[in-house]
Amino acid sequence: MKKENEDFYLKIWLYDPHFINSQIVVAYKDCLNFYDKTFDKRKEHKGFPYEKFHFLKKKLDKFEWELHIDTDYYDENDLNEWIMDGFKTEKEVQSIKYKAYKTYDIKSEDGTYIQYSIDKGDVWIGTLKNESNTTFFN
Repeated sequence: MKKENEDFYLKIWLYDPHFINSQIVVAYKDCLNFYDKTFDKRKEHKGFPYEKFHFLKKKLDKFEWELHIDTDYYDENDLNEWIMDGFKTEKEVQSIKYKAYKTYDIKSEDGTYIQYSIDKGDVWIGTLKNESNTTFFN
């Protein structure tokens, strides 16, 4: 990316507890700011869970870590369909709605409906502390 002589987004997205979803994300040019608002920031402060990744601690220390929320999104139309189709009970849907840390009004050509944001864990966004040292795997 440095050889491209362009600004770029290079981050590690480390999911906890859903580590399998973790990824290295790169973007530049027209997509440079595409991922800036992908995740909501978590309001409460926690320290990075180095104890879970003790075998990678030296490598993970090379990053500044910001805590965000790993979110599942449910829209009201889908929830209502699930009840009608028998996939969820009204009680289960109410539980989903109750767990929402945020709701949005979504406008579509069919009208307005609510989208529910459910917290399912953490996403730690890692940025290299020293950009001149982009070697993570050595």
